[in-house]
Amino acid sequence: MKSFTKLFMIAVTAIVMAGCSRAPSNVHVIATTDCGVKWEKISTGSSVSKHTGNVCGYNLAIPNWPMAGDADFKTQFKGKVLTRARLSYTYVIIDPLKFIGNAAYLGKMGGNNLEISSDDVGKRYEMAENIIIDKTLREITTELTGPLEIVDANPAEIEDAIFKKVSDVLSAKGIAISDLALVLEPDTQTRLAIDVATAMRVYENAGIGEVGKLVAVANAGAAKISMVNEKDKVESKD
Repeated sequence: MKSFTKLFMIAVTAIVMAGCSRAPSNVHVIATTDCGVKWEKISTGSSVSKHTGNVCGYNLAIPNWPMAGDADFKTQFKGKVLTRARLSYTYVIIDPLKFIGNAAYLGKMGGNNLEISSDDVGKRYEMAENIIIDKTLREITTELTGPLEIVDANPAEIEDAIFKKVSDVLSAKGIAISDLALVLEPDTQTRLAIDVATAMRVYENAGIGEVGKLVAVANAGAAKISMVNEKDKVESKD
């Protein structure tokens, strides 16, 4: 009887060990027992159940390292002047429970594999970036540039303002932005208008505004000369 009891205890221990693993430090591990209705965070080093026998029980490993993303869209300045805005950023997920609430589709990809790499999460998290981060960046950038004259726009100041506002908004969604860079790319006509407006201010500050107007008109009406090198034409005979 003692031998049977001992064997039984060994078998139970083996089942428990096979049904559990430990949460690694390089990922956030969250678990659900009701198909993603509710989630629980598993602390690093704690046991993670494999939910044997529960079809609605599974785990999800979420990256706990910095990831890079970028956004590319049109933003509007005062006077409905459109320009291209390109932003590159680095972010990290700091609260997996808040994050999964905003990227619920990731919860449907659950399983028991806690070992993931940057290659595994690339495409899966691209949609999350578009839904959460890029959308927020677009809304905040447009809000900030809307009242600004594009001639007076300072990309560095706009970048700082975007960073501050987006950090507050994304923090509530479980994300921290650690780095952000903005590049504004006006089209050719807009760039020319900015150059002319800037030049006119220089002339006016120098007290020769009328000269500046004449120069601007002359430049606007100047003929464009193109030099084309043509190859010598050789007539072929039958």
